[in-house]
Amino acid sequence: MNGENPRQIGARVQRFEDTRLLTGSARYIDDIRLPNMLHLTIARSQMAHGKIVEIDTSMLEDSDFPTWVFTGEDTRGLALRAHQDYPEMQYSEQPLLALDTVRFVGDPVAAVLAEDPYLAEDAAELVFVDIDPLPVVATMDQARDSTVPPIFEGWKNNTFIERQMKGGDLEAARQAAAHVIKRTYRNQRQTGVPMECRGVVAHFNDADRVLTVWSSTQMPHLVRTYIAEELDLPESRIRVIAPDVGGGFGIKGQVFGEEVLVAWLALKTGRPVKWIEDRREHLIASIHARDHEHTLEAYVAADGTVLGLKADISVDVGAYSTYPFTAAGDPGMAAKVLPGPYTIGAYEATFRALASNKCPLGTYRGVARPSAVFSQERLMDEIAREIGMDPFEFRLKNIIRDFPYKNVLGFTYDPGSYAESLEKMQALLADDIAAASASKQSKDKRIGVGFACFIEQTAHGTPDFTRRRVPIETGYVAARVEMNPDGEVVIGLGLQSHGQGHETVMAQVAADALGIDPANVFVRHGDTLTSPYSVGTWGSRGGPLGGGAVHMASLQIADKLKAIAGHLLQAEAGDIILADGKAALANDPSRSIEIRKLARAALRNLDQVPEGMTPGLVAEFSLDGPKDGTYANAVHAAVVEIDVPTSKLTLKRFVVVEDCGTILNPMIVDGQVRGGVVQGIGSALLEHFVYDSEGQPLTTSFADYLMPLAPEIPDVEVHHIETPTPLTPLGAKGLGEGGAIGPAAAIANAVSDALGTEVASTPLNASAIWDLSAHLRSA
Repeated sequence: MNGENPRQIGARVQRFEDTRLLTGSARYIDDIRLPNMLHLTIARSQMAHGKIVEIDTSMLEDSDFPTWVFTGEDTRGLALRAHQDYPEMQYSEQPLLALDTVRFVGDPVAAVLAEDPYLAEDAAELVFVDIDPLPVVATMDQARDSTVPPIFEGWKNNTFIERQMKGGDLEAARQAAAHVIKRTYRNQRQTGVPMECRGVVAHFNDADRVLTVWSSTQMPHLVRTYIAEELDLPESRIRVIAPDVGGGFGIKGQVFGEEVLVAWLALKTGRPVKWIEDRREHLIASIHARDHEHTLEAYVAADGTVLGLKADISVDVGAYSTYPFTAAGDPGMAAKVLPGPYTIGAYEATFRALASNKCPLGTYRGVARPSAVFSQERLMDEIAREIGMDPFEFRLKNIIRDFPYKNVLGFTYDPGSYAESLEKMQALLADDIAAASASKQSKDKRIGVGFACFIEQTAHGTPDFTRRRVPIETGYVAARVEMNPDGEVVIGLGLQSHGQGHETVMAQVAADALGIDPANVFVRHGDTLTSPYSVGTWGSRGGPLGGGAVHMASLQIADKLKAIAGHLLQAEAGDIILADGKAALANDPSRSIEIRKLARAALRNLDQVPEGMTPGLVAEFSLDGPKDGTYANAVHAAVVEIDVPTSKLTLKRFVVVEDCGTILNPMIVDGQVRGGVVQGIGSALLEHFVYDSEGQPLTTSFADYLMPLAPEIPDVEVHHIETPTPLTPLGAKGLGEGGAIGPAAAIANAVSDALGTEVASTPLNASAIWDLSAHLRSA
């Protein structure tokens, strides 16, 4: 077999990176220790909104702590600026350290440095911040209230931005409808909770005049670019390294003020500076997610055809706009994806990003799609119930079947298996549906079956970001592939891995094209010095774009190897195949030469290569995403059992039917799906970041912010359908976020089915189930 007939792509190759991760030899941010290092603790606001009257550090001066203290006056002019270039958007900045005003509990106020991390923690507690309170915006209703004072001076209200998307004739759909179904759905605020919290180390080396920044980030190059712009330094003098990263999930997919601050402090003090976030700090001051409210109105024909959909979308995005996807990211994404996999001919969405005195909202696995799919699929179930149709048959009536398909907003969907996935799930759940029906006679134990059908736009290309008018305007991933004189291959990858298995999958892809063993491929990532410029790992782009870039670069090297082999074997390059570490004639495999010998010739024995061939075996390829992305699809299903007297919910079964195009490594795909499902189960049942009416966070530890544990997680069954896309070199679509998108909707539909009542919000914790099942206990 050869590069045109792969043998590694699609194989269940064990992950190469797991050896260091499981043996304790991985290197995380907190493992970085440099001579003469200073440790940073950030004194943060304990008030949600107020004017800074005084920052008193006199107690530090009277103490025995050798410390350095910096406030907003020292960093004046340095800020995060994340503006979407629309006239409707109200401009704001997030200072690295608060200047005159604090806007949420956790807002950075002062930077305290000491030579010992524990002394820095103690010293920060001695910084006294006198704040005069201002009115707090703690709820969506307050943020939407025009009489509530804006949290930014000069603003007309507490809305970062409000815009519309529309397509088709909604009024005609309304007039033709036999049924009008209107519902409001709500998803709670939560966060991503990676095992490793954030951390940054920075050091300026006088010898080479290079500022090196280590950060637990998903986007090293973008961090480098922002630091360079903010600190007015050439990027050639900045190196950003993301070492082993203990989870990201999108939470680390933005540039943080702390990254710029630590770099600035290293330059200011002339010493290495290190900051490691603790768990409470992460929960209150990192990045939050979800917190959506959607009011949907569907216009449905007598035969069950959904003619039109109207949506009103509000998202509480907190106190600041985050870089680079801005405050408009979540509401805009929700508006864009709500038509889903259905043939809806008319659609209109009004969407807004609301400012409040809470931690800023940013990207988290799925980015608005879990909330949008929750609303979309709860509504689809409610429509089916109201018009008397089976929920599967109702969806199958409205599902998209012909591809490519241009949806109501003008986005083109590439081929998928929307109907096939639904039909496969229907067959898989037949026995559970029968058991659920039988349980309706019981007063104590109820079984419910719910499912959710969705699509995920992945591998978005540059045009998709250009039309968003956000600070990031590129959608490409770059890879550099180089074969050394011994035949070993090194890949410099523009992605950063934080658990996805890039080192294994990219080795498989290169090995296929080059006819070698994946074990002979070494993948470097997360270092701006050794990786070509890319804007990081997010948006389910690793397989389709990262893998595609590696594939295309490897093919360039393969062509050169074939040319050298043809020259040495006195054959045409087109007659050469690369397989099993050899270059051989396709029609006479006995005539062959080892690939490692070809590599040596290309670099050290140039007398053996064709005349005029340049030395070396190195290629770089940048692969941009399709204009509208490529669309993965899936159906998630949950089977729940509810003990009515106690409101105990047991998740008995969770099933996934997914289609991510060409599967590069089934083992890694299954792991990605299952990991996402577990996070989605947390969203559905447990995780909830709660604030009181004064903007004080109430869930600041794992005693209050509940995470799913092994007893809550059933065996997640994963079934695959492969519909390769013509839009990426390998036919692969993205899948990194899909596992987290469907669970909340599927579980909510299952609870609704079990209890025979509507479910309008998450989390579906014991208290919520108690309220939802009250009618059964009183019957």
